[in-house]
Amino acid sequence: MGKKTNRPKNKGSRHLSAVPSAPRMPLQLVLNHRVVDSLTGDFVRWYEGSFGDASDALDCLEVVKLFITTTHALTDRSSATTLELAGLEDAAETIAGTLIENDGEDALDDLYDTLHVYVDYLKESGHWSGTDAEYVDIHAFLTDESISDFQRIPDFQVPELSDQEQDQAFAGLPLMQKATSLLEWIGAGKEVTSTGVLRLKDVATAAAAVGIHAVGKRAAKGPMGVAFRDAGEEGGHQESPLEVGTMHDVPVLSDVWAALVRSGIITIGSTRATPGPEAGLWSRQDVADRLGIRREFTTAFLADAVTDTDSGWSGQLPELDGVLAVILAKGATAEPMEVEELTELATNGDTGDIFLAFSALRARSKLAALADFGLVRVDSHYTVAPVVVQSLAPAIAEVLLSEEGYDPEEFEDFLIAAEGEDVSDDDGMGTAGSGSPRVNAPPSNVIQLHPDK
Repeated sequence: MGKKTNRPKNKGSRHLSAVPSAPRMPLQLVLNHRVVDSLTGDFVRWYEGSFGDASDALDCLEVVKLFITTTHALTDRSSATTLELAGLEDAAETIAGTLIENDGEDALDDLYDTLHVYVDYLKESGHWSGTDAEYVDIHAFLTDESISDFQRIPDFQVPELSDQEQDQAFAGLPLMQKATSLLEWIGAGKEVTSTGVLRLKDVATAAAAVGIHAVGKRAAKGPMGVAFRDAGEEGGHQESPLEVGTMHDVPVLSDVWAALVRSGIITIGSTRATPGPEAGLWSRQDVADRLGIRREFTTAFLADAVTDTDSGWSGQLPELDGVLAVILAKGATAEPMEVEELTELATNGDTGDIFLAFSALRARSKLAALADFGLVRVDSHYTVAPVVVQSLAPAIAEVLLSEEGYDPEEFEDFLIAAEGEDVSDDDGMGTAGSGSPRVNAPPSNVIQLHPDK
């Protein structure tokens, strides 16, 4: 006798279709998750370069996916390459609300920090699909406007110095002394490689001309952390010679060299570096000529300093180092930034804005280097040498105008040539140089830079 079972005879009547299925992810959400996955390798490399290890980077992307999923559930739309202010806070609070009550507020801050990192990655890597204005709005929201003071360069006043005062001040700057020494070393010209750099055997003597003890050595890894020494170090004296594989490994040499080239004082040919068309002005007896070339050289040097070289991504042009630019501009006002304030910003990465902390740390090191050149004074505050202030605005302007996708016409809205021209229109900002009398124009030595991009 066969064994009885409880199985139904009609198997088709109870198929798997009777089992409730998990809801399918909307196609748009699936595609957005795939976009995040496709960015993983690139994001991890970028993250490791500034913030942490690969595991933290992957955790960051998992949080991003959770946010995208929550946003889609609440708004029926989402994107992996842009964020919208509308719905952002609701989605973030929804995620935080699922956590333990005591952890909710901390979780919300952590979520905003993570989204901040991701959004800045999208912008720097060229994957941001929103507008520049949307990026600024999102960035300000995610940081709780913690860097609002660094989004607008303050107005500053150029000191009124006589030609004689400027000439004496320039002569006293270590930057000018090093440049003069390097020019004397170059003389009628020095041989360069096919890439336009000094030959390795000449690097030691060139470095010595700018006060650096370096030894050229093939396959040398180059000095680490020397380009901008920490502001907390005293003196910055070398205890041993730097072993370098190229002139670019000697920070002072490469910085001065680059500014001399950019200002036309030296010219790089196919085989030699020779005095350029402006070289004769450097030691010209005529004070006006001598001051003019020194201003131009200082502008070129400052433009390199306020350029954020870390922002260049896959061929994109570098951007303005906004934090440093603001500190320098404040250093030309009656209310310069305190050294202690910048130190707090630079050491607050664990509990505050990690991007601002990184930018502040970099700015602090750059300011220490600029102080070595005599351009900045560091005591309780950061102040810019009076003779240098006149080169600050054109240096910042030069970087802004070179940014990728930057419209020169837009620049007129926040670089006001305050020399009595009409720069007013219906909204009060207007276009520089329109020719009509300007209402409430500032004095001609007041510089107004307003990069609200």
